[in-house]
Amino acid sequence: MIDFIQVGKKIQEERLAAGMSQDALSEELCITRQALSRWENGLSAPSIDSLITLSRIFGLSFEEILCLDESPELDPGNIFAGHDRDFIVRGIIEGRIKVDLEDVFYQFSPSERMRVLIAIKENRMSYPVSEDLLSVLSPAEKKFMNGG
Repeated sequence: MIDFIQVGKKIQEERLAAGMSQDALSEELCITRQALSRWENGLSAPSIDSLITLSRIFGLSFEEILCLDESPELDPGNIFAGHDRDFIVRGIIEGRIKVDLEDVFYQFSPSERMRVLIAIKENRMSYPVSEDLLSVLSPAEKKFMNGG
């Protein structure tokens, strides 16, 4: 899965390191400045054709531009800061991102909390249902986890 926010940061970082304005890079890519801005803000991602051109301009591989080899650095006070929320939730469920749920569960939205709890209950996520975890769950979430 791709973290669009990190990809956008990478594109912006490389553009600035190359001394290019958004106008100059967008012209080189044959896209609008607004499209480039959406990439840099993590709201959309470049097409394959644009990735090929970005790779040539910056001298980077697709993997580097798409941040595929990077593990996300998480701020314990806000694990979603600077990252796509779905990327983080999926990474936790899939075991690619390690966190102590007890410490960060309050940061999840109600639907994200249920996604994680369903994954635990269906054994798609290996995480012990301890007293520490149960202590941070709402009454409805506890009931769900206890099969009620």
